[in-house]
Amino acid sequence: MKLSSRAHNLYEAFSRPGCPVCRLTLESVHHHLDSLIYEYVNKPATHEAVRAARGFCPVHAWHVQDAINASALGIAVLYGGVMRHLLDDMGAVQPNGGRRQVNQAESALQPRGECPACVHQATVEEHLLRNLLSHIGQAEFAEGFRGSAGLCLPHLRQVLAQKGSADHKAQLLAIQQDIWRALQEQLAEFVRKHDYRFALEGMGEEGSSPRRSIEALAGQKGLR
Repeated sequence: MKLSSRAHNLYEAFSRPGCPVCRLTLESVHHHLDSLIYEYVNKPATHEAVRAARGFCPVHAWHVQDAINASALGIAVLYGGVMRHLLDDMGAVQPNGGRRQVNQAESALQPRGECPACVHQATVEEHLLRNLLSHIGQAEFAEGFRGSAGLCLPHLRQVLAQKGSADHKAQLLAIQQDIWRALQEQLAEFVRKHDYRFALEGMGEEGSSPRRSIEALAGQKGLR
C-alpha cells in the first residue's frame, strides 16, 4: 500500500475513536496554536495576523486559554497589541461625537482578516480530505476506513464538494452508509435495552452510541 504522509496519518487514525479528519485536525490546530504562543509570539507576522482578525475566533481563543499550558504571557503579549490597535483605529469617541465618530469606531471593530488558526484548520482539513479521497481506491486503505467511525457529516459534505473521482466518492459514500447503518442499529439497541423488559441484559458497545451519533452529525467537540 502506497500512502502519502497525510494518508498514512489518516490510516493510523482509523483505529481511533471519532471522525479521523476531526481528530487529526484538532491535533494539528492545537500544535499550531502552541507554536504561535510559545515560538512565534514575538514574530511580526503573528502579531499582524492576530491584529487583523481582531483576536482569535471564540473557539480558538478559548482553546488557547483552556488547553495551552502557561499561555497567559503569550496572550498578554498578543492581545495587548490587539487592544492597542483597536483603540488607535477607533479614534477618541466623545459622548457627543456624533455619527462620524461612531462610524469610524464601528468600522475599526470589523476584522481585516480571518482568525489565523481558522486558516490553518481549513488548510489541514482540505489536505486530509483530498488524501482520503485519492487513496480510498486502495483496498487496504478502504478497509481501514470501513473499520473507523467514518467521517462526520460536516467533513462528508466537504469531501463531496471537492474536485475528485466520482468513483472514489461513490466508494467512500457506500462505506460511510454501512458505518451509519451500524450506528443506527446500535442506537435502536440502546433504546430497546431501556425497555424494562430487557433492562437486565446490560449494555454493550451500543452504550456509547448516543454520544457517537452526536459526533457523527456534528463533528468532534472543539472543532467548530
